[in-house]
Formats: sequence, structure tokens, C-alpha cells
Amino acid sequence: MQVYSGTRTDSSRWTDFELRPGDVIVSTPPKCGTTWMMAVIAMLLHCSTELPQPLGKLSPWLDYFSAPLEDILAIYRSQEDRRLIKTHTPLDGLPLVNGTHAIAVLRNPLDAMRSMRRHVSNMVNPPNGDPFLADEDDVILRGIELPFAPTNVDDVSLELLVRHLRAATNPTVGKDRSVTIVHYSDMKRDLKKVVSHVASAIQAHAAPKFLENVVRAASISSMRSKADQFAPLANANHFSSSEKFFAAGEERGHSQLPQHLKARYEERLSELLSPTEANWLKGGGPLPVTDK
Repeated sequence: MQVYSGTRTDSSRWTDFELRPGDVIVSTPPKCGTTWMMAVIAMLLHCSTELPQPLGKLSPWLDYFSAPLEDILAIYRSQEDRRLIKTHTPLDGLPLVNGTHAIAVLRNPLDAMRSMRRHVSNMVNPPNGDPFLADEDDVILRGIELPFAPTNVDDVSLELLVRHLRAATNPTVGKDRSVTIVHYSDMKRDLKKVVSHVASAIQAHAAPKFLENVVRAASISSMRSKADQFAPLANANHFSSSEKFFAAGEERGHSQLPQHLKARYEERLSELLSPTEANWLKGGGPLPVTDK
């Protein structure tokens, strides 16, 4: 397996974790709908829109090296039913176990960069010199140009999102588990359709009425109203406002970019992806690859 790390992440912690058939992994780059998708799947697996614990306690971030690994492993070992595991590690950095399910979520790279900028600004004590505290155009230019390295998976950049997409569509990655790829824009456009698709993919059999309840409970406004249950570190004085963690999720794409950034962004996309892949990464819709 490829080893990934970052300012908060160490994928080698997976070597001490025993996956079970039926486990569901949500693998995303930062600020690409991790918590949103986790909430949907948690409701589906628990057959309820009211979770037994806050999401972060129910499904702690396994890669997060500041949290004692043994504490996280103990939480997952104690769960007898199907488990939901959060990771920002691309799928080629995770163990292959037959019968597990992986959900990869991607987002328009420009919107992911903007979301990370808001995320850092909402921190009580943002890291000194964090590049996401810069002017928005500078943040975006940096994200367009930043080369990918296995040691920067906690950043948000175009090449990081491409790496996640490449890992999720790699046939080897899907050999011994099912992989479903979802785009954040499709969740925004038609959450009901995505919830139904994900429920089918992870074999969470649910009546249509319950799926409708999940759609309502997983709306951004509903999750914002229960930020203490859904936002990561909601009760740890990490954010100035846990409610602001659930922003509107606007999708501006190119609309307000200066012309020189538009040109460079398109140039980098064409260097990294095929035209159909680039169009999908920018806005979702029919995927140029199928579920495996």
C-alpha cells in the first residue's frame, strides 16, 4: 500500500486496524463533503436519523495522529454492527479486504480550496502562516500549481483531488471491495438520488419513506441546526462557530476567477486529466468510469 501523511494524517495507522466485511470507508480529500457523506451513511447503517452518539465519536478519524491510536481502535473494536470509518487517505493507501465498501467523494477543486480557506478562518487558533489565510486568488493559484506529494494529503490542491480520483478508479483498488464514486455537486443537485444510490451500493436496505427522512435530516440546514452532533471537534473549542462548519456549499467554479487564473486552471486540468474526467471533476454528472 502507498503510505500517505500530512500535517494531521498518518496512513500507516491503518496497519493496526482490522477491517471487517461490511465495513464502509469514506475516503475524500479535505473539504470535499466528508462529514456530509458520513452523516448520510451513518443514518443508513443505524436505520435512524438520530444517531446514538455524535458522528465524530461514532466514527473517529483513524488517520488523525494527534488522537491516541489505541483509543480509536478500541472504539471500532467495540462496535459489533457494520462500521463507518473516516479517512482522507486515497484508496490505494488502504488495505484491501473482501466485502468492504468504499465511498470516494470528490468536489470542484476551486470550491474545495475556497471551503478550506473558510474552514481555517473559522478556527479558534489557526496555524501561524497557514497558506489558506491568504487572499482568495493567491489561495487558488497556489492550489492550482502545488505539486502532489504523498506527504501533503491534508492540503487542498488540484493535484491532490486528481490523485484521489485516480486511486478510486484504479481497477486494483476495487478488486477486493466495492468502490462508489460520488461528486459533491450531485449531492447539491439531487441529494435524494445520491442517498438512494449510496444505500444500494452499501447494501443498506431501506424503505422509500426512510430514505426520504434521511434526505431531510442530511440537508445542510438540518445538519447545521445539529452542529454539535455532526461537526468534527464540535465540543472541543476548535472552531469559532460549529454552525459555520456547515456553510452553504456554494459552487462558483469559474464565475469569479480572474482571466489569468481561469486560463491556468484549464491548462492544468488538461495536463492532468482527459476532457471527460476534467468535466466530471468540475461539476459531477455521469462518471467516465463505472462502479466496480
